[in-house]
Amino acid sequence: MSTNFLIIGDDNYIREKEESKIKNKFLSPGEIDLNFSAYTPEKIEEIMDSLHTMPFLADNRVVLIKAAENLTEEFEKSISLYLENPYKTSILVVSAGNNVKKTSFFKNASKNMAVILADKPTEEDIKKWIPSFFKKEGIEISHQAVNLIVELKGNDTQAVKIELEKIAAYSGGKRIEEEDVRTLIGRSVKDTVFDLVDAINRKSSVWVFKILNDLYDQKKQPQEIIGYLAWYIRIMQKINLFSGKGYDVQNISRELGYSMSYTKKLIDESKKYPIKRINKWLNELLDADRDIKTGKNQPDTAIETLLVNLIN
Repeated sequence: MSTNFLIIGDDNYIREKEESKIKNKFLSPGEIDLNFSAYTPEKIEEIMDSLHTMPFLADNRVVLIKAAENLTEEFEKSISLYLENPYKTSILVVSAGNNVKKTSFFKNASKNMAVILADKPTEEDIKKWIPSFFKKEGIEISHQAVNLIVELKGNDTQAVKIELEKIAAYSGGKRIEEEDVRTLIGRSVKDTVFDLVDAINRKSSVWVFKILNDLYDQKKQPQEIIGYLAWYIRIMQKINLFSGKGYDVQNISRELGYSMSYTKKLIDESKKYPIKRINKWLNELLDADRDIKTGKNQPDTAIETLLVNLIN
């Protein structure tokens, strides 16, 4: 098995974890200062010098090249040539984003290096990771709190880790509930969508565009916002359908998969949406989505036009 490693993926946090694992596998804490070096690809002369230097009072030397997606032609040639006859006591670690997979360097290097993937995990993977993190800390966390963390931070592992450490410090060892997450991280996107819809219902264009800017501040893109509004109006559509069948709150709650208190809030909202209004929303949402996908409108123009049409 090769003792040279190619770490590929767009998740910086996972890449850094893999880099540390390799460094700690081949070097003890006391050996790191004199036998570990990190470079970027343009420092090719220094990289080659390090790779051909004997380790000092250790069995190995670890040479890490970070941000290797910024490849230079000289780097590609030198490393490819080196890998044909690598120095036995040197551990080469090349860490790069996924775009390196499209290069000839990846094709050649992966034949002589162990490839470690560092892709972004799915949201389901994050939902499994969060309880494991707190279990190691001896802290319980509710299912609702886990879901809210993922809703707020998505699959950005670095951002999630920072928030988990903050929540763990805040908890004092007590069970973490949804309200704790809301207090420490902020309101959920769903809460913001409810605010947006409320502003639309009040025909307050000032508040509508203020909340739109809040969503942009949360790094939400126009098509995501259209998706949130589509989620909302389809929930209204479902509730009207269930209510028409004579379902009570408990049955609607079970059908939607939401808590009783949350379902009651949604049922109150649904009274503002007769079939004619729901159809208007769905048509406007479909038009906005099509305008973006076909290039008829820029995404920000499409979402602004959609909101104006929903207000009127």
